[in-house]
Amino acid sequence: MTTPQEPPTADLDEARRWLATLHGDSPGLINVCATDAWTGHYFATDRAGLDAAAAYIAQLDQQGREGIYVRATTLRRAPEQFSRGSAADSLSFPGFWGDLDIAGPGHKHGICPGDCPKNHNHVALPLPPDADAARQILHAAGLPEPTLWIQSGGGLYPWHLLEQPHTITPAGYDDIVTLSTRWQLVLEAGARQLGWHYGRGVGDLARVLRVPGTVNRKAGLSRPCQVVETSGTTYSLDELATLLYSIDLPDPEPPAYSVPPARPRPTHVKPGTVGPFDALDEICEWRDLFEPYGLAYVGSERDGAELWRRDGATSAYSVRAWPHVCVNHSDALDLPVGAGNKLTHGKVFAHWHHRGDASAAGKDLLLAAARKPGASAAAAGLRPAVLEHIRARCGVRLWTPSTPPPADDVPWPEHDTTEHDDAPSEVSIETPAPAPPQAEMDVRRAMAAATEQAIWDGVFPTVEHVEAAPWSTPGSDDTAPPVLPAFPLNTLPGDTGKFVQAVATYTQTPPEIAAFAALGALATVVGSHATITGQWTEETLALFLASIADSGDGKSRAFKAVNTPIYRLEATLRQKWDIEYGDNFEQLEIAQLTRDKLIKELANAGGDRRNDLLADLDSIKDSIKELTGPPRPQLLVGDVLPEALAKLMHKVGGHIGIVSAEGTFLGNICGRYNNGKPNLEFVLVAWDASEPWRPDRISRDSFELERPSLTLSLSVQPVVITDAIESKAVTDKGLLNRFLLAHPTSLAGSRDVRPPHVPPHLAEAWSGCVHRAFYAVRPDGALFDDDGTPLPPTPMQVAEDAEELMLDWRARHERRLDPDTGDLVHIKGWMSRAPGSAYRLAALLHLAGGHDPQMPVGAEVMADALTLIDYCIPHAIAILGDAQEQQVTGRPAWLQAATGHVLEWVRKKGIAEFTVEQVRQGLKGRSWVKEHKAAGVSAVLLTLSAEGWLATVARRDAAGRRLADPLFVPHPGIFGGRA
Repeated sequence: MTTPQEPPTADLDEARRWLATLHGDSPGLINVCATDAWTGHYFATDRAGLDAAAAYIAQLDQQGREGIYVRATTLRRAPEQFSRGSAADSLSFPGFWGDLDIAGPGHKHGICPGDCPKNHNHVALPLPPDADAARQILHAAGLPEPTLWIQSGGGLYPWHLLEQPHTITPAGYDDIVTLSTRWQLVLEAGARQLGWHYGRGVGDLARVLRVPGTVNRKAGLSRPCQVVETSGTTYSLDELATLLYSIDLPDPEPPAYSVPPARPRPTHVKPGTVGPFDALDEICEWRDLFEPYGLAYVGSERDGAELWRRDGATSAYSVRAWPHVCVNHSDALDLPVGAGNKLTHGKVFAHWHHRGDASAAGKDLLLAAARKPGASAAAAGLRPAVLEHIRARCGVRLWTPSTPPPADDVPWPEHDTTEHDDAPSEVSIETPAPAPPQAEMDVRRAMAAATEQAIWDGVFPTVEHVEAAPWSTPGSDDTAPPVLPAFPLNTLPGDTGKFVQAVATYTQTPPEIAAFAALGALATVVGSHATITGQWTEETLALFLASIADSGDGKSRAFKAVNTPIYRLEATLRQKWDIEYGDNFEQLEIAQLTRDKLIKELANAGGDRRNDLLADLDSIKDSIKELTGPPRPQLLVGDVLPEALAKLMHKVGGHIGIVSAEGTFLGNICGRYNNGKPNLEFVLVAWDASEPWRPDRISRDSFELERPSLTLSLSVQPVVITDAIESKAVTDKGLLNRFLLAHPTSLAGSRDVRPPHVPPHLAEAWSGCVHRAFYAVRPDGALFDDDGTPLPPTPMQVAEDAEELMLDWRARHERRLDPDTGDLVHIKGWMSRAPGSAYRLAALLHLAGGHDPQMPVGAEVMADALTLIDYCIPHAIAILGDAQEQQVTGRPAWLQAATGHVLEWVRKKGIAEFTVEQVRQGLKGRSWVKEHKAAGVSAVLLTLSAEGWLATVARRDAAGRRLADPLFVPHPGIFGGRA
């Protein structure tokens, strides 16, 4: 007789170890939940929180839960009651995961027949038959060995953990979502290569996965979930992001579902009888609201209910929608959940666009129906037929501006909108066709004079009408959008330009990234160790530089290649210091501790004991003075707060560099992570390096810096620069006026996945350049004299011919600052700093070229420095000028940026005509498209149309019925064509 085995229970030690590995000491809260207890509980990531989470897992296990799970990311805060929190609540991202199901119990995986009649996503491939087959998916996908493998009890979780968990900022949220989604697409592509199915919808940031150490009781079984293999290899986020975008993905298969059939609508309605929500419900299709929000139609049920699924969902549907109400079943949608919440069209619109405020949503719909400024992009982007119906049913009058346009700007007579006494009691909602424009009318003027509705209906009947008419270039200065210049690599001495180009090619990044990093590297190793004197000025050789690039553009590898010689130089200097002062340093620490102990004893001592302590204190002070040598050399520092930076610079002699592929430091000093309160004073002083820094504090560790000097060379995300520009405190202090700026075009989408490596001789040449520049101003490598005082800077002079070149440049550019006629007025503050930056650049190029610092900087080198400044001017206009333009136009920053994205997309792709949906698909990776959806795309296209960059043509179906949106035709000047 066999004794029945006890059912397995949770291994709480393993469960706690996994929680500590995944989220231990990360910012945010851990969410642990279970089957039929999906809200779960929330725990801190410290030791006490992990203990509490393990105790909760024990409680769930005792209840015999089918599955116990932990959220893949931490949460910023505990969500509202009965909510698990959405992906947008994520704070700490530990790494990338997969969920490889294996054929067997617990998986409902039916393969559809070839003629499957169901209107759903068809399943055509089987699951991997065993663990070995599942493991092959990673190799086929081109992904590296994971940090660890977890056997879930029904499949495998490969985890690629990051070296440090990544904190998700609001600005970087879209980037992490994109990377996580792409990770799943790469896994799916690898599975398809092997003939296996992979469910890619598991990459959302709110995803929960089984906890190792718990029991998988699905399908009535009891199988352990446990870590089965560990490699210990962790990865940087940039490393994995670069890898992800180097893997080509197959074109997505078109969905098997179609658009739901439209429900019958009345052709005539009584005007002025209902409210906006009722009117919306009469005319609105669910697709009008769901498709712009990213939901896809997946079929209909027998009772006529439409089934819609959010992107990334694993269930068959997320929302069931009947003609007048819908029910949401997904926690990930910003809608009330459950059958008890019947949502009308108006309530859905209110929740998504007005945080549930029905009154604000109703007013928004009425504004959009009246075509009145102030309507949201979501309301204004509704189908014209919807807005016309609301206008008719709610008795809304069309809004007209108080001042009509000049007569010569009106291309043709407007439709008669006069209200007549004998108007019929019923209003037809059929849209009349627009009158054809006059043949001689300029396209830009026609688009500028057209109403928003006319633009949406199509101002021109055919593309041929657009091509036949003259089309002047939009803009007050009649110039096309500027194409920013490429970096002049020929200005860099020796093989430095070739090295920069080789790094750019290998990392598949614009040359500006490596070029600005290289200039920052030179300014880091020289900095305050030299000065350049020109007419009326003496400048240290520190620089502030910022190139703008999105996350995932591969900039980290470019910076790593450039910074390597600096770290080697630092190691050489430290090795020498260790030999000369290392032993003294340990004795010094002991002496300082002894001094501190004596001072404490003195506080309570008296008489002879006090005299003895004072004598001992004098003796130990003499020892400290004898043992004190120069500080251990440090050339670079990473992410640091301004207060800590000042102390560090005092410790190392007054100069240091931050050469980084991230903009965290800029965000820190601009207040991005301090409730918007900037902390700029020290950084501003450290750029000028002309006055001492004496913080106003009274303490024993107070300090002064006679000539603090800081070099910054950063590659920042656009949102960091935007935040800085929009901060009045930052702009008033003129911080960005001190930066040399570059906004290169990203190569994403056209990168070579097999680029050549940087030739060793070019890497060696760059290393020699860095060492040559440093030892030119510090020949023996010493930064301090025998007393530990920083050595004075090496003076450098500008030759007379170089000075004449500078004065001529200043005279020419001074005319461009004229307040009435100048084209540089908007960056006057930046231009005031440009000559000083040019002197600094000239001195650095002089040293990098192998010239003696005692030899004056000549005209040829000064010409190269001024060429670099001239390169930066249009970039500064493009970046800093946005703030001025936003003040004039009142446009939000996202809309201003979005118009440029659309024009650049049209230009790069050479697109002759397009629709709203084509733009949405073509730019779906942009954060503003993800946030504002189709309504945002519509707002951008309306803006460009009103400016005259786009013309609209009426679109009709095969039966001659007008379609919901027009065809957009771009201005030929975008491609360099006619005007």
